[in-house]
Amino acid sequence: MKRLHIQFLLALLIVAPAAAQDGMSLEVTLGSGYVMPSSPMTFANYWNMEYGGVLGAGMKISPSVTLHGSLEYYRFALDEAGVAESYDTRYMRDIWAFNDVSLKPSGEASSVIAASANVRVAPSGLTGIVSPYLTAGIGVMHFSLGEISAPVTSVLSINGSEIAMTANQKITGGKETSPFFQGGIGLDIHLSAAMTAFIEARYAHGFSKGLGTSYVPLTAGIKFGL
Repeated sequence: MKRLHIQFLLALLIVAPAAAQDGMSLEVTLGSGYVMPSSPMTFANYWNMEYGGVLGAGMKISPSVTLHGSLEYYRFALDEAGVAESYDTRYMRDIWAFNDVSLKPSGEASSVIAASANVRVAPSGLTGIVSPYLTAGIGVMHFSLGEISAPVTSVLSINGSEIAMTANQKITGGKETSPFFQGGIGLDIHLSAAMTAFIEARYAHGFSKGLGTSYVPLTAGIKFGL
């Protein structure tokens, strides 16, 4: 996967000078935001985005159409409250007469790395400061889902003595590289001839095993014209 990222960045560096010589309009994109996991459920229910962002380069081939390549990385931290909600410790205390039932989940971080080629289409004839656009693309996604350890400790009182028992349950993680597609909408806010701010919402779905990996990036950033 690292080799793919290096090849992608080299391609951007090669294409940009060539396009500039042909008189095409170029842009470099920097952005960040928040990503909402959608599937699988162990990803959607138990992880919150920690940090991440997008780096890209675009080439305008017409007044309304831009070809755009991007490289994104997002890291997710374990949502301990989300894991705890899936275990009804109060029910265990009431039914099994435990004095106390506690859960202390832990897990390594999860992450998404995605390299994509996209097309961005803006309505022609718009000359205002703010202009909407549609975007769609395909690429390769590397998804790493951290394994979750969920030890449940139950304390039982027998003849005045407290006996603690721990059952450690695992929620399996894993790593997978797969093709993916994405689509979304956005707004360009033209700040100057060489600088444009953007706000964008997309849906991305990877064709991984089982239900597939999906997430919704809500991003904002700056496009620099070259």
